[in-house]
Amino acid sequence: MEKPLRIVIYLVLAFTIINAIITFFEKSQLKQIQKNIEASQRNIDTALNYINASRTRLDSLQGDVDKFKYYIKNIQANVSILNTKKEIEEAKSNSKLKETVDELNAKVKVFKDELKATDSLPPFDVKPL
Repeated sequence: MEKPLRIVIYLVLAFTIINAIITFFEKSQLKQIQKNIEASQRNIDTALNYINASRTRLDSLQGDVDKFKYYIKNIQANVSILNTKKEIEEAKSNSKLKETVDELNAKVKVFKDELKATDSLPPFDVKPL
């Protein structure tokens, strides 16, 4: 009976040693897994910081684009106003020019009539402008 008891004791001892070795390697692997998780967490935090910085830059760019749109609209409005003023001035100038041409044609007609009455020069044609 002592021999089977020894075999059982050796088996229990072998199982205990095997269990200790397995436990040791499992703890080692768990520590490695924990280190990998911590490194991943740091990488995620870094990526989040980059994303937040990029978001801030994009918001700043969007603000600049909005300002630029405002400036463009302002310039377009000013150009429209200046164009309208120019057209008004041209219309005034054209009407004044037409009045001046009409006045000059009337003066030419008066001078022709005066010359006809006092001089015997051959008739001449005046082309209207």
